[in-house]
Amino acid sequence: MKVKEKIVLYGLLGLLVVLALYFMFIREVRAQKSVSVFFLAYNEETQSSCLVPVKRPISRTNNTEEKIQIAITALLEGPDEKEKAAGLSSVMPENASLLEVELKDNIVFLDFSKEIEQGGGTVLMMDRLAQIVYTATQFSSYGKVQMLINGKTIKYFSGEGITEVEEPMDRKEFNYTIKTITGG
Repeated sequence: MKVKEKIVLYGLLGLLVVLALYFMFIREVRAQKSVSVFFLAYNEETQSSCLVPVKRPISRTNNTEEKIQIAITALLEGPDEKEKAAGLSSVMPENASLLEVELKDNIVFLDFSKEIEQGGGTVLMMDRLAQIVYTATQFSSYGKVQMLINGKTIKYFSGEGITEVEEPMDRKEFNYTIKTITGG
């Protein structure tokens, strides 16, 4: 093989490597997506809470369980400082954690630590459940949520037995206005 042929061959191989790296990078950028986390905002007109979806970026994944895990974990972390300044809040207890996500028969099974029930009052618990259900059911195939605490199905949510949650819940059980925020 002549020197010129080697140069052309190595040049073509180098070009192929550069193109492969470029397309891998573009694919990575396109694969990045986001999930919605539903925080609360107080509605002065109705004097009640409304839900506000906020996007959280995620790394590329087609795994719905993983997306729900990321979204619920972000919900438990609460709004960031900028979102708090915009009036968003969350009623998730600080020390609650998500133990497992399982998808079965179009139902999202969410297993939380016992701390998820901390706090009290009917309104607070309904706000908390609405945040969880809306965040977990953003993927069209999964419209219901079954709550578990430390691996066990519970009949009532919170130590006071305020809200019955023995059956899977869907968004229709919550009468919340969805508000979008712009800017940022």
